[in-house]
Amino acid sequence: MTYSIDELTTPLTRAEVEQRIYAALAARGVTVTAWKPGSVMRTMIAASAIVMSAFSELTARAARAGFAETAEGPWLSLVAWHGRRVQRIEATYAEGQITLTNTGGGVYVLDVDDLIAANAESGKQYRNTEAVSLGALETATVAVRAVEAGAASTAAPGEITALVTPLLGVTVTNAAPVVGADAETDAELRARYDERLGALSPMGPWDAYTYAARMATRADGSRVGVSRVRTVPDGAGGVTVYVATASGGVGGTAGDVGTDLGAIDEAIAQRAEPLAVTAVAASAAVVAVPVTYKAWILNTSGLTETQIRETIEDALVAWFAVQPIGGHRAGVTGRLYHDAIRTVIGASIPQIFHVEITAPAGDVVLAASEVAVLGAVTATSIVQVSPTREGV
Repeated sequence: MTYSIDELTTPLTRAEVEQRIYAALAARGVTVTAWKPGSVMRTMIAASAIVMSAFSELTARAARAGFAETAEGPWLSLVAWHGRRVQRIEATYAEGQITLTNTGGGVYVLDVDDLIAANAESGKQYRNTEAVSLGALETATVAVRAVEAGAASTAAPGEITALVTPLLGVTVTNAAPVVGADAETDAELRARYDERLGALSPMGPWDAYTYAARMATRADGSRVGVSRVRTVPDGAGGVTVYVATASGGVGGTAGDVGTDLGAIDEAIAQRAEPLAVTAVAASAAVVAVPVTYKAWILNTSGLTETQIRETIEDALVAWFAVQPIGGHRAGVTGRLYHDAIRTVIGASIPQIFHVEITAPAGDVVLAASEVAVLGAVTATSIVQVSPTREGV
């Protein structure tokens, strides 16, 4: 007879423990039915059952923790590290670019971390990661990083519109999303745990490149934050490894380990590149996809129109952040599918029952080297209707 892990690691409930104690006592000739509810013996048995049930739960968790497929939380972190030296990825800081527009005559020169911008809706703040030089009536694009790690610091296009650092006559916005990620989930850690085997193979399977790119770190030990990888062989012993973060492309130059792309390229060379193969890391080319939609929703959601728009936009930001480089393929070419965008909007709030999308007008065709990022999101109309007996 074979047993599943679930069958072997199911803890006993308090009622099951009590039942077994009473059965054991009855088997020894004790008349257990003579005890009244609330009696000393029944109370002692109930207390013992509570303790034994909790111990059974702990034992079951410890047993499940021995397998990557069933371990959870801190247990899984231990299994992954001690089993294959795979460490859980912690939350990342949202990174991206903001655009400063100087409408006055001031001249501003700021060092790294001197500039603080903020998301006007969430209040989350972002500091510049490069020096800023902004002359009178000039526009500058500046790389920024969130002050707080995690997905809560994610900003959709156009949400970073406040300057905490006072710059007279200067406005700020973000044309592209700035995306952060929460700590790696159990499912994601298990996937990377499996990819680790590919990194140990001398044959150079595709997941070895994926693992190496995801694990790439900067000189200071911080992770580059690669979340999407696509390998494209040229058929002559070369492999181009296209990489992207949750926000989009990766800056730098392959071969320059002082840059993010160079760090990824070096990690691939050390961990994944087999003999007779030349692998080169390349940033995926960003394709901004603006989304314009109209939604019909029951007025029973309890949300205001502003909250509906924000919820839909948050869902789109999260969905675009995990779309694969080169898109999905239902045919020869990769695409970002029009109907998938409509599905994301429709699923963002249970009361939404119809969605029309005017942009993009159809499927967005993506080359193997391209990654889609969310552009401007425009809701032409949010129609709230009341349910009736006959329907809507």
